[in-house]
Amino acid sequence: MRKILLSIIIVLGAALASTSCRMAPSHNLGDTVSAKVFEPADTSARVALGKGKKVVPIKDSADIYIIGEASTRTTVQLLSYPSRRDTAIYAKGKHIKVTGNADYGHAVRAKFWISDAGDTLVTRLEEYLAKK
Repeated sequence: MRKILLSIIIVLGAALASTSCRMAPSHNLGDTVSAKVFEPADTSARVALGKGKKVVPIKDSADIYIIGEASTRTTVQLLSYPSRRDTAIYAKGKHIKVTGNADYGHAVRAKFWISDAGDTLVTRLEEYLAKK
């Protein structure tokens, strides 16, 4: 019995002595990389190739928008039509008039009113039916 108890104590002591502190800070720096990897890329060749190309701007309709999904009861999100690149969120006027369907994803014409304080409010939404 003593031999069994003594062997268990020795095994536990060896296990505790061989483990290290897990909370000790690690100084493993990993792989080192040379400084030339972090230098900025030379873009002069890429700029020279792009000088001959003409950038064509996207022309969106002036007053046609698509109703965005971020619209709420008091605000309306308007996405530019047809590119949907520009987004604006406007407050709805107190008496907003809606003609047609102004659900999410529908194209509408918006009329704005600017208050004396400079706030822009949407006062009218008319569904825009694109000719097919």
